[in-house]
Order: sequence, then C-alpha cells, then structure tokens
Amino acid sequence: MKKILTNLINNKKIRIVFIYISLFFFSDIIFSNFIYKNNIKSNCLINKNSFYVLDKNCQFKQKYIKKTPSYTVYTNNFGLRYSGKIYEKNKKNIFYFGDSFTYGLGLNFKKIYVGQIEKKEKNYNHLNFGLQGYSPTVYLHQLKSMIAKGVIPEKIFLTLDFTDILEEDKWLLEGGIDHLTIKEVQSSSEIEKDSVEEFKDKNLKATRYMSQVINNFFRDTKLSLLSKGQNVNSIPGKIIISSFTYSEDSEFNIDRNSLNRGFKKTQKKLIEISKLAKIVGSDFYVIIYPWPDTLEYGQSVFNWEKYSEDLCVKASCKKLINTFPEFVDFKNKNQDWLSKLFINEDLHHTEIGHNIIANAILKEF
Repeated sequence: MKKILTNLINNKKIRIVFIYISLFFFSDIIFSNFIYKNNIKSNCLINKNSFYVLDKNCQFKQKYIKKTPSYTVYTNNFGLRYSGKIYEKNKKNIFYFGDSFTYGLGLNFKKIYVGQIEKKEKNYNHLNFGLQGYSPTVYLHQLKSMIAKGVIPEKIFLTLDFTDILEEDKWLLEGGIDHLTIKEVQSSSEIEKDSVEEFKDKNLKATRYMSQVINNFFRDTKLSLLSKGQNVNSIPGKIIISSFTYSEDSEFNIDRNSLNRGFKKTQKKLIEISKLAKIVGSDFYVIIYPWPDTLEYGQSVFNWEKYSEDLCVKASCKKLINTFPEFVDFKNKNQDWLSKLFINEDLHHTEIGHNIIANAILKEF
C-alpha cells in the first residue's frame, strides 16, 4: 500500500492534476469572496423560527417538482423571487401575494403570471411575495414589513388558494411583525446548514455552479428521454385539500374544525389587509383560480366562487378577479386541457394556465 502511494505521489501526471485542482479551488475562493457577490446555493430557502423565507440576493437550481426540468431561481435584496430586473425607487410598485402558485413552482420566472405581466407593464416594480405554505396571515405580515421600509404598493393582487384555509389555522403572530411562527414546526427537507455547507456556500461558488449545471444536465436529459411516448392522464385525481368543495367529510379525512377556523381567520386577515391598503392608498384585488380536480368534479358541496365573492364584499376589496370561467371555457374547448393547463402529475399551472391569470390581471391596469 505504501509503495502504491509513493508511486502515485511520484507520478508526474497526477502531480499536475493535483496542482490544477488546487489552483482551481484557490481561484474559486478568490472569485467567491472578492468578485462575485451573489450567493449560489443548493437552495435559497431558510428557516427563521419555523417561518420559511427566501435568502436575499441568492440563486439556485430548483427541481422541487420531480417531473419538470430544473430552472434557476433568483432572489433580490428583499428576499423575493424575481426576474433579475433591478428595483427602481422612482417607479410605482405592484405587490403580488400568494403561495406556491404565485411563486411559480415548476417554471422559469418569465413563464409565471407575474413574469408575464412584468414583460408587458414595464413602468412598475413587480414584487412577487409568493412562497409555498404561505396564507393571508403571512401576506399581512409581508405587507406591514414592506410599508415599514417605506415601500408602498399602488396595487395589491392577492391570490386566494384552497390551501390558504387550512394553512391559516397554523400561524401565530407573537411580538410584532418580526415574530411570525407556526403552531407546529413544518416538516421540511431544509435543515440548518453545518459548517461544511456554509464554507461551500461562501467560498466555492464557481464549484457549486458547475456541479449544479452538470447535475441538472443529466437530470433534464433523463426527463426528456422518459417523457417520450408517455401517456398523460386526461382525468385528474381527487385532492384532499380541495375536496371539501365537491365531497362530504365521509369520503376524505378533512378536519372540519380546522377548516372552520381557517375560514374565520382568512376573512379577518383579508379585512385587515384591505384596511391597511386603503390607509396607504392602494387598490386591493383578490384572485381565485381552479385546481384540476375542481375543474373536473365541480363545487357541489361548497361553492368556492360564491364564498370568494362574499369574502371580497366583506373585505371591501376593489374587485374579485375570478378566473374560473376562463379555465372552464379552455377545458370545454380542449380535450387535452389537463396537460395544457397543469404540470404533469401536479396541480400547479403550466405557462398556459399562468397566461390565463396574467390576462385577467392585465385588464386592471
């Protein structure tokens, strides 16, 4: 064994490779600390007392949805997902509040509805506050935080999702806008970074970027090969979270008490958001959209559209932007509506689905 090691050390080619690798890592440390200021991480999601937010000025390759190609996520100095367009203080602001649908899970930024609107309405700063797991308590928290910083919206577009009702029951707001926590710690693949991960994030940005590119190349190639000849379901499955609109409790294990608390709290928070919007002179809109199962199975038990209309009246919002009719019309005209409107085997919208939402919002500019 000793002889083998000695031969390896004396091998000129191996010594040259070792020198090149050492120089590369040394150069990467210089590049990471003195040249490239943004963060390149495996994930920009960070945990603040069980409240998950995006790290500021960060970028990473996201592959949250297994059967979609990876895409790059960029965050700005507010810690929001954005296109890369610099925030301009002399422009008016549009705020978009929502969960993973607003965030645009599964798609590049330019394909999601916020990105599509930004491309057409260039005289505004378009701030996307969306992130998975968020609901009206968080939207109110985010709005207060931005107003405290002197960033005032001219328009607020809040997408109300089925998950908002159940998510609302978990949030606690203690000690002001900087202490938002949840009743039970969320399960997440994100854990606190150890010292090795922190070192790589800070000092090996080029290495991190190259490894992401190589990893995602093979992943995307594999997805491309697997997708050929794949049959896409034409009928969606039933989803527990939204099933309260078309199914009784006996069919699905729905916590009716949590649901009722969520309805009451959602109404309360939207009223608070609306009042705050009026104080700062902002127009407040609520947006609703269907999930694949609600398009297929309807709303025979609970009418989400009627609920949202009543909620918008109680909250005195400027308008309810209801995209259900547009989605239903698309479904009626396209036999393959499921694969066109929703990501394969997922409930999030495709670029076409986002386009329907974007066009509905653009009518309000």
